[in-house]
Amino acid sequence: MPSPSTTIAADLMPRLMLLLAMREQGHLSAAAEAVGVPQPTATRWLTALSRTVGVELTRRTGRRVELTRAGAALAEAVAPAQTSLAVGVARAHEAADPGQGHVVFGFLRTMGASRAPELLRGYRVARPRVRLALVQASHEELIEKLHDGTVDVAMTSVRATDVDVVATELFREPFVLVAPADHRLARRASVRLQDCRDETLVGLSAGIALRRRVDEMFATAGVRPRYGFETEEVETVRGMATTGAGVTVLPARHGGPLAGSVEVPILPRRYRHIGLLVSTRRPLEPAAEGFRRWASQHG
Repeated sequence: MPSPSTTIAADLMPRLMLLLAMREQGHLSAAAEAVGVPQPTATRWLTALSRTVGVELTRRTGRRVELTRAGAALAEAVAPAQTSLAVGVARAHEAADPGQGHVVFGFLRTMGASRAPELLRGYRVARPRVRLALVQASHEELIEKLHDGTVDVAMTSVRATDVDVVATELFREPFVLVAPADHRLARRASVRLQDCRDETLVGLSAGIALRRRVDEMFATAGVRPRYGFETEEVETVRGMATTGAGVTVLPARHGGPLAGSVEVPILPRRYRHIGLLVSTRRPLEPAAEGFRRWASQHG
C-alpha cells in the first residue's frame, strides 16, 4: 500500500504543474492547454489545491482566471522542483542508453601515468557523450568501492582471493629488478632474487598489496629482503632506485625504464595480471556495461 505522503505527492504534482503553467501562460485557458487537460478539470484541480493549501491561489478578473499573490508565490516555489524533475528524467534516459550516461572508472595509481589515460583517450573518441568520473586507489579500496557502488568498473590486479567479482584480464606485467645503470647487476641478461640477498632495497610501505606480493616472491626464493627506504608511491620507489638509494622489484614500467635506470628480468618469471573488474553484488547500468565491453576489447 502506498504511504499517505506518497499518495498526497502524487495528487499534488499535476496540480502544481498546472499552477506553474498558469504563471508562465498568464491565464487558466492557456495553462490548461499547456498541461493537456480540459479547462473544467483545470478549474477543479485549482479549487482542490487551494483547499489543500488553505489559501486562495486564483481569482477571477473579468472573464479570466489568474493567480493571486499567494498562488504566484507557490508557483515560484514549484519551479525548482520542475527543473529537478526534468534533470532526473534526462538522467534516467542517459542511464538507459549505453551511448551516453555516466560511468565511474577506478584504477590503480600505477595505471595513472599511461595505461588508464591511453584507454580513456580511445574511449572518449568512441563514446563522446558518456561522462566519466575517475577514481585512483589501492587494490583493496577499489574492491570495496566496486561492492558499495561508488565505482562501476576498476582496472586493477586479478586475484583469486577477491570474492564476488568478475575479472576480464587485459594484460600482464613482468616483475623486474630496477637498478641504476651503473649497478653491478645492471648488465645481467636476467637475475634471480637470490642475487639481491645483500642489496639494500627500496620498497612500498608494509600493508600495500604490491609490497606483499614482492615479499612473497622473496620468501619463495628463500631471501629475507632488507629495506632501507619505504614509501607509499610506486613512482617514488622507482625514482629512488634510479638515483642509487637501493634496488627494487616492481612490475616493468609501461614505456620502458626511467632514464638512468635499467630493468632486469627476474627468473623464474613472475607477472602481475591486470584486468577489468566488476562486482557481482549489483548489476551494471547500461553505460557502465558498455564501457566494460569496450575496454575489454581495446584495453
